[in-house]
Amino acid sequence: IWHAIDLTRRLRRALPSRFGRTVRFYVVAAALLPLGILIGLLMAPDDLPESRHAQLALAHVSINLLGWVGITVVGTLVTLWPTMLHTQVAPTAERAARRALPVLAVSVLVLTGGALLGSRPLAVVGVAGYLAGLCVIGAPRFGEARRRPPTTFAALSVLAAVAWFAGCIVALGLILALSPNWEEAAETADRLGLPLLLGFAAQLLVGALSFLVPVVLGGGPSTARATNRMLNRLMVPRLALLNVALVLALAPAPDGIRAVSTLIAGLTLAAFLPLVVGAVLIARRSGAEPSRPTQPSTAS
Repeated sequence: IWHAIDLTRRLRRALPSRFGRTVRFYVVAAALLPLGILIGLLMAPDDLPESRHAQLALAHVSINLLGWVGITVVGTLVTLWPTMLHTQVAPTAERAARRALPVLAVSVLVLTGGALLGSRPLAVVGVAGYLAGLCVIGAPRFGEARRRPPTTFAALSVLAAVAWFAGCIVALGLILALSPNWEEAAETADRLGLPLLLGFAAQLLVGALSFLVPVVLGGGPSTARATNRMLNRLMVPRLALLNVALVLALAPAPDGIRAVSTLIAGLTLAAFLPLVVGAVLIARRSGAEPSRPTQPSTAS
């Protein structure tokens, strides 16, 4: 709550800027988190009926994942994605972000309300609205990718992560629409935990850091090229192993195959760590000093 209030105060004091409105994504996401925490607390009693516990669990996960995490991510990608592609921001990006934010926020609340009220049709409407909001804000990102296709590990990782996120939301909508009751819906939705954790969150983090680490390490153009080459090593095998392993982990295969696939996915993500160490060593050998962010003059 303090974070949301502080961002709002800074936004009001800041000079106008083209993408200053994207800060509102962070304000909305931060405002949703306390509600998700409250719903989590309501799940604590041991004597809750199973159906009620399932409804609270779906509401808790939906508002935290789609609201706090999801809205933060899509707001960040408005400017981070074209930066990673080294291309200009789409002319429609600002308008799309302004239109998408209320759609995403209201859809999260509708989905959460549907779960709390025990109305699966209402929850499905919330999921559909959220997907519509993603399409609105994603259209300029698609145009930017068409203009300058992603070719680095960082950009392709972020692209794959967003694809997993969208796929999991579609799956959630189908689960809510087709499940006979809330208990069945919650049990089936639990299977989305792995792709959301590894396919979306972890892969997104690794992709973003693969882009940001060379920027932070600094140095001249030659150092930046060397650190980027290090972080792009074995790009295709790493991306293929991770995402194919995740597909196998979700497939109706024997438990042993799913366990091995999950382990491979985790190890593939962990391969990022020694590559970061290598990038740091390259930067140090070149005498580069880490970049220090300056005090921003606007909220963006």
